[in-house]
Amino acid sequence: MERTRRHGLLQSMLASAAVVASFSHQLTLCHGYTVVNTSLQRKSITRMHHPSHWAFTTRRQYIPSASTLYASVDDNTESSSSNSDNEVEANDTTEANFYNDFDDFFPSSKQQESPISQATDEQIISQLQKRQEVIQQASNDLLQKWSTGQCKSYGAFTVNEFLMEGKEMAFDWVRRMDIGSYPRVCCGSAHGSVYVADVEANKLLGMAKGVHYSRHNADSSDATYLVDGLDERLRGLLYGEYDGGGVVDVAMHGTNFVASAGREGGVKLFKYIDGTNVLESVGSVPTLIRPLPGTTPTIVTSVRFNSLGQLFVGGNDGYLRMITFPTDFFGMDFEEMKSEVENMTVTIIKEEEKVQQPPSPILSFDICEELEMVATAHANGNVCFYSVRDDDSHHALLGTWNPFTSAEGGKSHARSVAFVTNESKQWSIVAGGGNGEMWLQDIHSSVIEASGGNNKQPTTDKPKMQLFMENSVQAIKPNHQGPVIGLASRPGGIIVSIAHDGILRITQTFPTPKALLGLGGYKVWVGSVCIDSEGKRLISDGRDDVVVVHDFSKEPEVNDDEGDL
Repeated sequence: MERTRRHGLLQSMLASAAVVASFSHQLTLCHGYTVVNTSLQRKSITRMHHPSHWAFTTRRQYIPSASTLYASVDDNTESSSSNSDNEVEANDTTEANFYNDFDDFFPSSKQQESPISQATDEQIISQLQKRQEVIQQASNDLLQKWSTGQCKSYGAFTVNEFLMEGKEMAFDWVRRMDIGSYPRVCCGSAHGSVYVADVEANKLLGMAKGVHYSRHNADSSDATYLVDGLDERLRGLLYGEYDGGGVVDVAMHGTNFVASAGREGGVKLFKYIDGTNVLESVGSVPTLIRPLPGTTPTIVTSVRFNSLGQLFVGGNDGYLRMITFPTDFFGMDFEEMKSEVENMTVTIIKEEEKVQQPPSPILSFDICEELEMVATAHANGNVCFYSVRDDDSHHALLGTWNPFTSAEGGKSHARSVAFVTNESKQWSIVAGGGNGEMWLQDIHSSVIEASGGNNKQPTTDKPKMQLFMENSVQAIKPNHQGPVIGLASRPGGIIVSIAHDGILRITQTFPTPKALLGLGGYKVWVGSVCIDSEGKRLISDGRDDVVVVHDFSKEPEVNDDEGDL
């Protein structure tokens, strides 16, 4: 009986390794830097007959090609192995044995022993170790591709696809985007519209037309209630010299639920119903609705879902809000959602009451579920850290950091922020400034241990912990030539930054920051960069009406006739 229990434990570990293979694959892709120049090649457009990797746009019949890689700074790294995930799967087709937990209770009529009962403990352990080695090697190979820029790049879809189909629509541009459950993404446009698309199918699925303020729809009869609430200071902080108009930010949860923020204030909620071409309005976040015409609205500058479906919202009033939806909300049909949306709860996460100065507008934020923290980037240059543990009596401000007070370029606002981790689970925070600078600081190990341990006492009841490692502040060079609009990270110490210089830069942050490569060919109006949950794909806007995908799980394709991005 003891042998059976030991076999069961070992086999459970082996089965878990198969799950960790996928999970580990997802969480080991985070940072990188390289510069890629894009060339343009002409191709006629026939939407239904294009291969799936085609990029196409209605205004220019050109397809960008990322065939030129510029050498990395101090590039002494050898090319990574070309082995892909297919090799991992091929090596794993016959190795795994699965223990039947019911054999002891319901033996088969033939009384045949299962394969696990025939194996020794040493054989099971050896098999488990081999599986772990295969998983680790696949993870290393993928990270190496991020470090060297080996990826397949293509334009996934255009938001003007419906225009191509003959519908009465004006030409539109992508201004913000987010990834839901891959391959679903959402976009916010210059015309105040919201879109949902599938980047694998290269297909626009649905849209909510003109639901947010835009100068393009300000005079239309169905948008007279939309008023631009952005003042000139906030506009300059968010967009610098390049305000492309339209939607301020979007976020997506799952395959069909979208939250979007516009210049009129508040947050609107939509559900895409499969098989239709529209996003149906579910409602709005009640506490953010403009109470009366002429009153000052709360301008929401940043929105993001966590994996549980909680929606975090940052606004010009300086407060971070956490919105929790009713139980099973995302599994409801459309009509049920509309009736239950008023039952959401909104929690305002504030600084301590003793803080006298008024809160500074939030321009961006990032969520780290592993540390149960949110970091917010503010107009006064501060980066604030909040605990968002579910069991806290109330969510608390843990501390602040301002790397821009003595910055080389003078004081600046903190425009973007992101958590990043390496293989050793050392966490750091990266802040991007309105002056193009980026700074990194390591989070103290006591914070990491407290979040990962079993001690579930409320954060506010604990002695004040040290938030950062001493003398760990580092500048990330070179600076961007414009405000750092967005940051995204993946495990392995990779951070991707975008700025108004039209460069997506991949930087290795551990052990010291090192620029790896850059992805060029973007417009100064680039607004979003995202990495999917598997850490395989980098998706961004910045190519007018086209959303661009860099897939590091696939080999580059160079074909002069077809002109991949």
